[in-house]
Amino acid sequence: MLYRGFTREELDQEYSPSSMIGGDLTPYLDSYAALSAQHRAQLEVKENLSYGDSPEQVLDFFPARVTNAPLHVFIHGGYWQALSHRDSAMMAPAIVENGKAIATLNYTLAPTARISDMITECRDALVWLASQADTLGFDPSRITLSGHSAGAHLATMVMATSANELARARLRVRDVILISGIYDLEPISLTPVNDPLQLTPVEVHDLSPILHLPTPGPRYHVTVAERDTPEFIRQSRDYADLLRKTGHSVSFDLKKGMQHFDIIMHPGTFLSGSK
Repeated sequence: MLYRGFTREELDQEYSPSSMIGGDLTPYLDSYAALSAQHRAQLEVKENLSYGDSPEQVLDFFPARVTNAPLHVFIHGGYWQALSHRDSAMMAPAIVENGKAIATLNYTLAPTARISDMITECRDALVWLASQADTLGFDPSRITLSGHSAGAHLATMVMATSANELARARLRVRDVILISGIYDLEPISLTPVNDPLQLTPVEVHDLSPILHLPTPGPRYHVTVAERDTPEFIRQSRDYADLLRKTGHSVSFDLKKGMQHFDIIMHPGTFLSGSK
């Protein structure tokens, strides 16, 4: 018997978000790229800033309109194997209009990198940003961290594993916005998504957010699309409940009428959190 009693076919469908939109996600990917390019052309942006030695370890930074503003950091999805920071600026105008700077992170994808490497890269990007706060003109004590799908998983694991490193960097994450995320890797290891990931049993345990909760502190905003698959909705609800039971400040929001791929095209998805 597979995970939670699903057949293999059922499990594959539950962890294929495109199954809820007829299977073709190309129009959404095209929209991400087109909107992001448009916003980079219209807004002030510092592109491909290096936070590490690898060509993949870069980010785009959109300054706020005033100095010492809060910073919103976004980690893209793509099941740890697709997309980039270049496809991830759909929300930039709304966040800048809301008085914040925004950074969109890139990280090395599978199969080149293990998921643990991606977590480390996202942490390193945050630490590098903190070191550049004066130069870039934002307040490192007012950070919102968000992630979509696999990016939500990476955001949770950064918070669970890197509190000491972030504190030493004098970076304070006040709000974490988790959008249609994955918080248990066991079912992923049983589907074709795992082909480039090649998760081991140890990795499934060590890298599943439900088994490694962060220390209380930030406000967590767990959100998921009404038209996500039932398993994506269940994982989000269960993770929010687990955070609440362990003393975290947490909200749960089921976004009506939205699905996995358009939820990040709605600015309101990103506007929870501190100012």
